[in-house]
Amino acid sequence: MRSLVKKTFTFTIASVMLLSCQKSQQPAAVTNTGEVTNGGLKVSAVTYATFIADQCTYIRSCQRASGAIMNDSGVGNDITPYFSNIACLGLLEDPTVTNIAAVKSWMTWYMAHLNGTTNPSPPSGWSSTETAGSVYDYTTTATTETPKYKYDSIDSYAATFLSLAKKFYEVASAGDKTWLAGKATELNLIGSALMACIDNSANTMPAGGFDDDDSDGLSIDSFNHKCKYMMDNTEVNAGLKAMSWLQTNALSGSATAWNTAASNNTNGIESQLWRSTMYNPYDNNNTNLFANWGTWYADATCQLFPAMLDVISVTATSRATNLYNTFNTTYPAWVNNPYAYTTHPWAVISYAAAKVGDYPGANTYLSWVDSYAGTTNPPYWYTAEAGWAIRTAKLLSGINNTNYALSRTATTSSTGGVSPGAAVDGNTATRWSSDVANNEWWKVDLGSSKSVSRIIVRWEGAYATSYTIQRSTDNITFTNVVPQITGANGGDDLIAFAPVSARYIKIICNTRVNSLWGSSFWEFEVY
Repeated sequence: MRSLVKKTFTFTIASVMLLSCQKSQQPAAVTNTGEVTNGGLKVSAVTYATFIADQCTYIRSCQRASGAIMNDSGVGNDITPYFSNIACLGLLEDPTVTNIAAVKSWMTWYMAHLNGTTNPSPPSGWSSTETAGSVYDYTTTATTETPKYKYDSIDSYAATFLSLAKKFYEVASAGDKTWLAGKATELNLIGSALMACIDNSANTMPAGGFDDDDSDGLSIDSFNHKCKYMMDNTEVNAGLKAMSWLQTNALSGSATAWNTAASNNTNGIESQLWRSTMYNPYDNNNTNLFANWGTWYADATCQLFPAMLDVISVTATSRATNLYNTFNTTYPAWVNNPYAYTTHPWAVISYAAAKVGDYPGANTYLSWVDSYAGTTNPPYWYTAEAGWAIRTAKLLSGINNTNYALSRTATTSSTGGVSPGAAVDGNTATRWSSDVANNEWWKVDLGSSKSVSRIIVRWEGAYATSYTIQRSTDNITFTNVVPQITGANGGDDLIAFAPVSARYIKIICNTRVNSLWGSSFWEFEVY
């Protein structure tokens, strides 16, 4: 991939309009280094395969001889099964023999540590009655693993493990598929723990806490916390669907109850947690919206989970993109300085961004992570963070990276400027520049109509401060791709928008940074 873009403009309007800028005269000796500065960190393009391999190595370095995967590497780190499940989902994005063996070892550990119906040493305030199939968190030393006799939740631990089991079965060898199918007793016990959390007519929810017992299909995180959390329920939704799939494809069981539970859970999320413009972070037993965009966790972050985990469609309605765009506007630094808002790096946001199509934002985040390579990971980089980052990298590696403009025919309104073809030659040492005037245009013929959703403009020092990008299929009628871009400040601009059909892409440089110069860019890329 080319060097990372420093700014991203994301549009979700069906037809988009973009601005364009060119340069005729340029300032003295400006060099394009092929890298940009983002939040004070020098970042460059992410090589996804290398990134994934490095993060997989990190996760495996946190695995003990027992198979347990700790939160972080080093002696004395805790084992949080929820984190470990997410880490292993990342490992399976690169299903090598080594990674599959590591995941199998973890799954074996998890299934060997399922709880019974009694908590032998409940912490203060916890019940001695336990949910069979749940799993505790563990502390460790170099030689021991000791249960804490508590967990963060029952529902998300079980749900993410079932999602992991489904993924494992999908990528495993025939022998490993047989191994997992032979774990029907353990998988069904884990499924029963998840089902025990669902508020339905068969279960009596505990009194107290935030929630009511109304058979709404939502999951309660545990009988100790007693809360129907938004994030948990999206993970539960995925876990119920995974168990339905496992029953049909691996366990020779019935998927009916799991399909019903998943459908009821989807309906419960919509009726009990969605409140017209936002999701509430938990069910508070009334119809009021109390979520606040100004609160990072869990109010703002939970808005991204329904689309990320396929509870709602990214394309069927504008809800997913509207929520993401509001999050992105409220917390723009998440891509290169998440610590501005929180103590943890929240790699899951990058995956949510990629799922809704903000590939530049997701890629910027990965490049920020990559900027630590060779020394350390970002602070608080738990194995779950690595798991989410791997999933992001895998998703990004599969998107279209064909630059349709490369080596195509380019034309321009300018008569005294540099050749327009210099902006599509793949060489960041050559550039196009316009005459010294406003509203000069540059245009590229893609050769045939393409589905286009991203444009990168790599400005030289003589950049346009406002510009418009247009498209056409016949070179006669041009329409704006996105609204005019104003207040531009040079560097590399990436403009992302809903896919449109175009053969011709035109950029009109409406205003210039310096009246003595034209407009100029090194490369103009169309994807």
